[in-house]
Amino acid sequence: MRAVTVLDRDEIRKLTLDPEQDEFAGSVDAVFDALQDSPHTRMEHAFAIVADTRTVGFLVLRERLALPDWAPRGAVTLHSFRIHRACQGMGYGRAGVELAISWVRARRRTASQLMLAVNARNMPAKALYLKLGFTDTGRTVHGPIGDQHILTFRLKRA
Repeated sequence: MRAVTVLDRDEIRKLTLDPEQDEFAGSVDAVFDALQDSPHTRMEHAFAIVADTRTVGFLVLRERLALPDWAPRGAVTLHSFRIHRACQGMGYGRAGVELAISWVRARRRTASQLMLAVNARNMPAKALYLKLGFTDTGRTVHGPIGDQHILTFRLKRA
């Protein structure tokens, strides 16, 4: 996983998704515009998921003042997660989530959980997150394209 900036927009834009997935992940341009215009740039962390030297995925982690309304203080949230459609089914989704968890554990030692909102219609993504150890909080929030289920991964500390 490597940090990206707004200068990497064109590279991330190449990570195409199937049309039904693209609706859930959001437009790359919208994500980068929001990152560029954010008043909390030091609390939003964009990453490319890299295999060998090839970018296969993308995600954003948010913390503190950049958290969405549905996330409690002390959480870090995962957003805009995408794996290039030619690379799906190869374990990169799992690896991306595991890298995000490792980043939070190593760099945000006081964070109690990694959370995300997944569209209620995006059952494959929700199934993947549950398989990776996330649990459904039972909370639902209304997002721009429908209801979102709030999932959490508790960060156990040694």
